[in-house]
Amino acid sequence: MNISDYVDIVRESRQKTAGVFPLPDVSACLDYAITEAAEAIDARLRAQRNGDKRNNGKQLDERAEWGQCGYMIASAIIQIDTSHVYMHTCFDCADGNIYAVIRSLCTAQDKRFVIDTVQHIDAMDKWQAYAQRKGWDAAELLRETCAAFEAKHLASKKPFAYPVLSAEEAQRQGEAQP
Repeated sequence: MNISDYVDIVRESRQKTAGVFPLPDVSACLDYAITEAAEAIDARLRAQRNGDKRNNGKQLDERAEWGQCGYMIASAIIQIDTSHVYMHTCFDCADGNIYAVIRSLCTAQDKRFVIDTVQHIDAMDKWQAYAQRKGWDAAELLRETCAAFEAKHLASKKPFAYPVLSAEEAQRQGEAQP
């Protein structure tokens, strides 16, 4: 798979959830991706260091958080012109490093350094490399993440149904004659 395939997975999901799950602007998407990457680190720390004194009210899953990070990177990319950018993966699992992803996202947010959209693509490429390093299929992870968002947000899209009242309830509301 290449980067445009990953982006297309999220694009299709975003089209399904349009109107019920707002698409943040590019900058906000990148900020959300950074926070999701940090939550993946948090989940890893919780799993590895259970003796630390932490707020343990959260049950984080590193894999799920990483999926949400990729989802938000792709959500940013679908909003920018990438017609002039090489959209094939360059990094493999040996290059997978969560901090390299965060660095690319931070660089994309730092307007002093952004010359083009390549930082966004670079972040997605490094995202898939880290997923690969962890043994996670990046495309499947994005599909699972999309399915979770769709289930959560499209469930609220059910058509409104008027409640069916019992005869007693209708009478109390003055809708039925005794």
